[in-house]
Amino acid sequence: MNEGMGLRGWVAAVELLLGICLFASPACAQVESVFPAGTVTLTSIGSYGHSFDSHRVMLGTFNVGAGYYIFNNFALNLEAGYQRHDQSGPNADVVMLDMLFRHHLFHWKRFSFFIDFGLGVSYANERTPPHGTYFNFMEEAGLGSTIHIKDNIHLLTGARFFHMSNARIDGPEHNPSLNAWQVYGGIMFKL
Repeated sequence: MNEGMGLRGWVAAVELLLGICLFASPACAQVESVFPAGTVTLTSIGSYGHSFDSHRVMLGTFNVGAGYYIFNNFALNLEAGYQRHDQSGPNADVVMLDMLFRHHLFHWKRFSFFIDFGLGVSYANERTPPHGTYFNFMEEAGLGSTIHIKDNIHLLTGARFFHMSNARIDGPEHNPSLNAWQVYGGIMFKL
């Protein structure tokens, strides 16, 4: 039995976040956008996470990515990453590729505050979580902020919910899900 939210729960969560991102109140937006449409960014992010379900897993992640602001304050990011799973059973090295949407809801002085959500795929050298599969899908959603450091350099920080499972592609008996909270920090360069 899958211990995660289930497909309906994930669809509802993604729809809610997408609705908030696309229809956020203009009253929250600053008149002049810090991230105008057409802006290109590069990111380098490190994170730590810990599962909160029955599968004990500690996650260490390093991602690099590129983003493009398709609207003012709304970016589409492509990220590639490496994740280390310290788990019961053999530890796993995981490579990941994901698409992340980020919407800066408002700006205040040197700070911007955003929500983000993403979907991706991963492949591990060991079954992850144990008794699962090597290939998995990932979903993530969270809150964060940027802090303008100097010129086109921003510090990026936040917290996310992270979910990994194989969507029952190998049957329900091989679909243990991994649910974790992650905290992250990194650097974003505006080009």
